[in-house]
Amino acid sequence: MKHEVIGYASVRGALHERGRLPNQDSYLVKRFKFGTLLVVSDGMGSHPYSDVGSHSVCRSVSRAIQLWHEYHCDDIRILIPLLHSLWGLDVFPLPKNECGATCLFAFLSDKNLLYLGQLGDGNIYYSVGDELALLKTKEDDFTNLTTGINSIRSFEDWSLVTVDAKDKSVKVCLMTDGISETLVESRRNEFVNLLWKRLSERNDICERNNMINRMLENWNPVNAGDDRTLVSYEKR
Repeated sequence: MKHEVIGYASVRGALHERGRLPNQDSYLVKRFKFGTLLVVSDGMGSHPYSDVGSHSVCRSVSRAIQLWHEYHCDDIRILIPLLHSLWGLDVFPLPKNECGATCLFAFLSDKNLLYLGQLGDGNIYYSVGDELALLKTKEDDFTNLTTGINSIRSFEDWSLVTVDAKDKSVKVCLMTDGISETLVESRRNEFVNLLWKRLSERNDICERNNMINRMLENWNPVNAGDDRTLVSYEKR
């Protein structure tokens, strides 16, 4: 079995701390017998139950992946309507338009197929072999409005990618816009590569999580108002 390096943390932004509001970000890291799942969700601050919505996104992606696998699906597009249905059931009886949240997920199957999906803000960086890629850029959006799981216009609002990694190493980094929007554009790749390198040097998941948590706590104070969540994964 190949070696997995996982690290994750989430910190509440200064604005939410001062307002005594909950962290509206959520994340999930889950190992199944058939693969490993990573999920990050950013609750929309204008919605009163955005923290509920983001937690529900994580649960719903996990349930959708299990059903999707149970029926031997391999097309990522089939996963999306299933995910939306499960999310709607999970937040009920709260109104969907009060639970808005983004969704970023990565699933690496035991066959080394990497499935990536993004709805709304944030970033997913991934590397298969030595090539670093960004799933979605800000320029991919037609408007400045963030699309949440509660308000998609069509399934084309999702950015979806499937990569056959074969025997190559796989790295993934998911982050909410509390991080992605504050990175210097010309140094984003450098930041992600250095993060993967530093995490690989840590002995265990506790050390890696502590490293990420310290980094997020000490984030640039000029842009530290938003909640910040990051999940990193490497399989080699």
